[in-house]
Amino acid sequence: MKIKPTFTFLLAVLTLFSCTANYSSNESDNRITDDRELEEVTHLKVSGIFNLYLSQGDKPSIRIEGDEDQVRKFKTVQNGDFLELKFDEINSGVFSDSRPDVYLTLSQLDQLEFDGVGNFKTEGAFKVEEIRLEGDGVGNILLQFEASKIDAQFNMMGNITLEGSAGEITLSNEGIGNIDASKLLAQTMNLTSSGIGRVAVHCTGDLSITVNGIGAVSYTGNPTVIKEEINGIGKVTRN
Repeated sequence: MKIKPTFTFLLAVLTLFSCTANYSSNESDNRITDDRELEEVTHLKVSGIFNLYLSQGDKPSIRIEGDEDQVRKFKTVQNGDFLELKFDEINSGVFSDSRPDVYLTLSQLDQLEFDGVGNFKTEGAFKVEEIRLEGDGVGNILLQFEASKIDAQFNMMGNITLEGSAGEITLSNEGIGNIDASKLLAQTMNLTSSGIGRVAVHCTGDLSITVNGIGAVSYTGNPTVIKEEINGIGKVTRN
């Protein structure tokens, strides 16, 4: 598991306590809405302290809701098919529930990077051919995909829920927290757990499991386990 600098790590711990699972910021009298222009993108990077709601639609769009000062400072940076969403006002998010809510609609997504602090969820299943997921932030994530192939690498602090289906899944966890992928139906899966917490998956075909250090893996679906390697004090359970 990767260890970040002490200050960043402590800040992340403090911020986690302000990230609740209800995916909603507190209302205030100064909240406004800002709709911004957006072109087609396939690569999304999320950084900063805010809540993100992702949905799939024919026309890309983005709407930011929050205090006027927060909305003004929220950045949407697009370069070709790459979009970065940024909000770095730490003082507004660490010890309160006041942070922007961002509603993003995309038609296609090939790569998703989450390096933020807050809650992130898809609203309905997002249909893709292949997608790469990279998580290195703090918070609660709920993602639902219908895909042929998913490549996911997480080094996060918080809880991750993955749902939907995929023909082939590669899942790597190096973070602190739980990954519940029991409702992400995989035909084949390659799972590596090197973090602290529980990982639950569902696979109906070939399943390869490697557990390094501390961690617990459970699986359902009656798969054919072609590899089960445990290095350290972790454990694997068949449900």
